Amino acid sequence: MTKTKDNKPNDDVIMVTDEAGMQLYLSEKAANRLSWILTGICVVLSLPVIILAFMCI
Repeated sequence: MTKTKDNKPNDDVIMVTDEAGMQLYLSEKAANRLSWILTGICVVLSLPVIILAFMCI
């Protein structure tokens, strides 16, 4: 992390690229939030499967 003039630490930037050359720049905080959001979406989408599995017992 680097410090600015105000002594506030800057978050490191995470860069993601694909084969087509599209680039996405995220701060560490934004990448962490995005990972939690995507995890939540996966849990919500898989919840019906888990509920059905317990209903069949």
